[in-house]
This record gives sequence, structure tokens and C-alpha cells, in this order.
Amino acid sequence: MKRIRNFICAVLFVAAAIMPTIGKAQISLNTYYNIDWQFNIPLGNNFSNVASGWGMNYEGGYYVTPDIAVGAFLSFHTNNEYFSRRTIAINETLSMNSDQQHQMFTMPFGVLARYRLQEADFQPYVGMKLGACYAQFSNYYYIFMSDQNRWGFFMSPEIGFNYYPWANGIGFHMAIYYSFATNKCNLMSYKQDILNNIGFRLGLAF
Repeated sequence: MKRIRNFICAVLFVAAAIMPTIGKAQISLNTYYNIDWQFNIPLGNNFSNVASGWGMNYEGGYYVTPDIAVGAFLSFHTNNEYFSRRTIAINETLSMNSDQQHQMFTMPFGVLARYRLQEADFQPYVGMKLGACYAQFSNYYYIFMSDQNRWGFFMSPEIGFNYYPWANGIGFHMAIYYSFATNKCNLMSYKQDILNNIGFRLGLAF
């Protein structure tokens, strides 16, 4: 998992470095790119329900009409929650007393559609993302760790804007989103059927 995260971070940083050099050209060709920091708030998550800023989002699209774009996205996020010392059921016959650190790593990716409300320096939009979501649920307790890896369907509507204040095509992106994923977790005594989140993104637009 650490190798996957390091690879994703490397890809995003390389993209962030080269995009400014092609920003104006890409916009003139009806394309857009967003690289964002992401803040995520779980809704009713039994496994890890603490808000977190440990996430990033990368997406790009092509405007097939002046207002409608289609494209692809990849994002990842980690939510952590600490549980004070308590009795933990390891299995049906074994239990122990320990504190815990729960970690939920999610990585959705797939396709997107975006409707731009106006063509100008300030470009508000509404969008929808659909795809798959990989999730890893990890429970660290004492010197032990238990985890589960799960796949699910992912859906996320959002509203936001791209703002281009300068002539070179580099601008800013902001979005508010809701996400839903069907990943399930049944780890020790903790169960999770679906993942619901809300959050926002702040980043660069090209």
C-alpha cells in the first residue's frame, strides 16, 4: 500500500510541475486539468469517522461542446480515528484489552462529466464522477494489525468553479462534493456497509 501511495504522489507532483508549461495551450484546445488538495468528512462511518485533510484529487477533461466536458479522475484519501483502551473481540473465542488506531484508505477512479455554466475567466460548473473505489481498512492495536481490502462502486456529484485570473492559463479550482461507495468492511467487531462522505477541494486549474 505504501508503494501505491508513493507512486500516486509522484505522478501528481510530476503532473503539477509540467502542467504550467502547457496550461494555455491545453485551454485553447478545450481541455482542462485540476490538481487538488482534498478535505474529507465521513458521514456515519463506524470504522473511521474523523474528518481528514490527508487526500488529493487529479482529473482532466475535454469539452465536447462549449459547455459539456467528459474526462477521467483519480483521487485518494486517508481517514484515521483513535479509540481509547477497551476490550476487543479478536474472534469468537479470543479477546484482548488495548487501544486502537483505525485507518481507512480509499482510492476512487473512473470517468466524469462536467457542465460549465459560462465561458469566462470565472467558470462555475456542476459535475458527476462514476467509477470504482479501492478501500483498505486497517486496525492497529498493541503490536498487531488486522486489515481488509475491498472494492466497490463509486459515485460523486459536485459543484465548483475554475477561475483563471491570469493570461497564461493557470488558475484556481474549488469544489464541494458528496461521495458514495459500496465498499463493505467486516473487520473484527466493526462493520461498514457503505461509505458516505462530504468534503471540499482546493487546487490549481490548467
